[in-house]
Amino acid sequence: MNFKVQRAGLQGDKWQTVCTNPNQDYAEEIYQKQLVMYSIGRFRLLDPDDKVIKEGKAAPLFSRN
Repeated sequence: MNFKVQRAGLQGDKWQTVCTNPNQDYAEEIYQKQLVMYSIGRFRLLDPDDKVIKEGKAAPLFSRN
């Protein structure tokens, strides 16, 4: 049973899994890194039963003052 980190583009693209890991702390760390590394897109963290734990949008690059 793995936690998943997924991403989707702003155009309503399908969700793509970018990370799977049995450790929730590790998956949450990857989720947070995705939000910081990318300037566009939506990201979510799923539990092993595919229920959304967290969901967020990346902040545009120039809004991070």
